[in-house]
Amino acid sequence: MRLVRASAVGVMIALSAAACTANSGPPTAEDTGSPAPTARQIAAACQAADVVTSSAPGTATWTFTAIRKVTPDDATPAPEVDQPLTAGVDWESPVDTDTAVSAIENALGYVASGTSDTLVELDRFLSGVRELRAYVGYAAVEKVSVPVTADCRGGGGTVAGVLSTWSDAETGVVVCATRYAKGEASAVALRAQAEFCD
Repeated sequence: MRLVRASAVGVMIALSAAACTANSGPPTAEDTGSPAPTARQIAAACQAADVVTSSAPGTATWTFTAIRKVTPDDATPAPEVDQPLTAGVDWESPVDTDTAVSAIENALGYVASGTSDTLVELDRFLSGVRELRAYVGYAAVEKVSVPVTADCRGGGGTVAGVLSTWSDAETGVVVCATRYAKGEASAVALRAQAEFCD
């Protein structure tokens, strides 16, 4: 199974309307005569922005999120790898997270929150496999880092961030004793065979 996510760059997304603070920082109690705003209030004030990705999303790297090696004499093998990838944006200053996540996912096609396939999904996939030889089941994602900039409306400056997510995902099975001809197995499958078959 191979899931492909389309990606686009240089897309501008309009978020909800409000004002962002300038780079000078939030007002103090002395400036306004009232208590300084809380972090939640600052985040709410910076929710209105246009989110723009850079022209280059960065280098993509395939990483295994779950590996299970199965042998005929081992009914419940221990996982070799169980490291799901969690998508998210690391902003340099507060931005309304829910609004930004929704805008990024709708316009760019990247997952901006949530977790990639885990061992539970891999085990579900492997439940239908009937091999009498040793094999490796794997789940992998193509991890990418996408620079994102939030341009605050009303001349409030910009807030930069980096979206960590995946652009592609693959789940499959590779038989350890099989020598695959060119084109019979993906590069990720062959890597799983090389790294996890004895």
